[in-house]
Amino acid sequence: MPSLENSSDIASAQEISHATCRWVGHMADDVGATYGTTPLAVLTATPDELVLSGTRGTFRLPRAHVRKVGRGGFYPWLFAAVRLHHDLPGLPEILQFKSRAARPAEVRAALARLGYPTS
Repeated sequence: MPSLENSSDIASAQEISHATCRWVGHMADDVGATYGTTPLAVLTATPDELVLSGTRGTFRLPRAHVRKVGRGGFYPWLFAAVRLHHDLPGLPEILQFKSRAARPAEVRAALARLGYPTS
């Protein structure tokens, strides 16, 4: 376990606590998906919440309600996305995001560094 007396450990903890990751791409929910050459969705991640926003709506997932960030399903992008598993009533059960620039594994790794459970 890292010691808090080590200045590099303190710097790392501060960087993570103030970190915000942002990706542009496309999103899918229970009903439909965005598609095309223009990104129509943004996934923003902080240590406190994930926000998936786009033409299908804006969905805020507090960290306590994110059960897992896993591999996307077959539809609509042949597993080339991340799926956000959550337990919030009233939101679509299936929320997926496909980054235009980052591979799904890179997005999941960044979310794991922010403390989200990944598979």
